[in-house]
Amino acid sequence: MTRVCLVAAASLFAGTAGWAEEMTVDPAHWPFTAIGKLNVVTGPGSRQFCTATLIGPRLVLTAAHCLWDRPRQRWVEPEAIHFVAGYDQGHYVAHALASSVRKPPEYVYAYGTSRPNMPNDWALIELASPIPLRPLALEHLAAPGEARRTRIDIQRAGYRRTTSQLMSAQNKCAARLTDGPSPLLVHDCRAIPGESGSALLQVEDGQPTVIGVLVAGPRAGGPAGPSFAVPTSAFLGAAREILGRQIATP
Repeated sequence: MTRVCLVAAASLFAGTAGWAEEMTVDPAHWPFTAIGKLNVVTGPGSRQFCTATLIGPRLVLTAAHCLWDRPRQRWVEPEAIHFVAGYDQGHYVAHALASSVRKPPEYVYAYGTSRPNMPNDWALIELASPIPLRPLALEHLAAPGEARRTRIDIQRAGYRRTTSQLMSAQNKCAARLTDGPSPLLVHDCRAIPGESGSALLQVEDGQPTVIGVLVAGPRAGGPAGPSFAVPTSAFLGAAREILGRQIATP
């Protein structure tokens, strides 16, 4: 897997300056209203945050490692998770608490964001109350030949630790799916702490669709290199099952 990832990444970065340009965006406008800050309470006066994306009225997508309580070395309880849609400098469009979490049992936080752990680094968070905003759709499974192409016009938006009060986005990223039974999306959108859990969006004819969730990037201060995302194929079945159940039992 490591060799395949590095080859794909080298191809993406060849002949480019490395990272796609990053800019501040207005979270009051769709699709950015569907993207929010995921605040996780880890104790009295202590919290951490990532980025998450609304994919149904009561369902959000993020990275599994965002739900690990680092100070207490355990998984957080759902009631400690807050999804704040369209957050901007203390203001937000909508807010909801979590009621339950689904993540792969194969994901082991002790392994961190090592490559063998990455394909399982996703989580689906059910919300205790619906958010009355337009969600982002998940991409349906692509044909094998279509899935392996280098994809362009990829967009990513989220909240990085260095500018945590503002949503920033990158446009015109490129991504490619690796080979193997547990593929990853190797891409050139930057991954800074806080941006974990951001959705990668494929924009076609002006319409964004979620194609993956950001889980890792190169070390801070190191050379430009690839970032990694879990493709929607890893969690599409689970998301459909949850959404179907939520529709049947509102």
